[in-house]
Amino acid sequence: MIGREFKVIELDDYYLYDDVEDRFYPNNDFTSLASEGAGIDLSIVGIARVKSDGLSAIMDQGIKYHPDLIDSYLESARNSAIGQAQLESDISVITNEPQTPAEIASLLRSLGVDPTPSQIRIYPVDFAAKQAITEHLDQFNQDLDEDMKIVYTDIASIVTDLTSDVIDGISYVLIAFSSISLIVSSIMIGIITYVSVLERTKEIGLLRSMGARKKDISRVFNAETTIIGLTAGILGVAAAYLLTFPINYIIASLVDDINALAVLPIEAVFGLIIISILLTYIAGLIPARIAANKDPVVALRID
Repeated sequence: MIGREFKVIELDDYYLYDDVEDRFYPNNDFTSLASEGAGIDLSIVGIARVKSDGLSAIMDQGIKYHPDLIDSYLESARNSAIGQAQLESDISVITNEPQTPAEIASLLRSLGVDPTPSQIRIYPVDFAAKQAITEHLDQFNQDLDEDMKIVYTDIASIVTDLTSDVIDGISYVLIAFSSISLIVSSIMIGIITYVSVLERTKEIGLLRSMGARKKDISRVFNAETTIIGLTAGILGVAAAYLLTFPINYIIASLVDDINALAVLPIEAVFGLIIISILLTYIAGLIPARIAANKDPVVALRID
């Protein structure tokens, strides 16, 4: 590709005037244009591509022209016959059909007569710069009419929002599964505590006969479930913390520039332990109440 030559045809060479129809029409005979020496001779002098360590490309595919050529072409377009004719007419000088002011403005831009850009692309260096740019544009648009406001598209925010929606959806599914697991676990803890009550019926009767009150019996089983919840919470948090090391290692080996993605904040540690204690305590309330309400005489008679 390096050194390949081609031409850029200017408006005066590309659009020919028809005296009979009083309009301009394009000259699509590119072979004759090339043989007549029309246009500006260009050659490819380089190829731009994304660096090997680059995350994404910011340029569109295609040929990129030197700024000096762009300025020269726009100047030639403004002084061209079709450009001057279109500036003085409210109809299309190509089709001779009436045009709205917006269509005339679009036609002038497409010819290069009106150099007003239809869009400007801004590439911030980081998210802080992007935020500063969007805030500046929002402040600029505050006191302007709708037709004068700058309409912008924050691609980074769109991608971030889409990613956040996907992550939120996955999080909701995981929360649902976790909630189901917690409910099942709570039911199992309640069943196990109730089985413990049945197996310790004589012990309950003996404690009651020695003067233990109903709330004392209830406290015994509530204390046991609380200890179970505390132990389970500590073991679960310890396992989660140990798993962050292999997870971070695997992610770092697969994706560059991402370290310590899996973390366990200290707030989460205490929160998870408290939740574990509360769930086991709540699950053991009914079995503890059943144990407290047992008749000591009946309990001592059970073999």
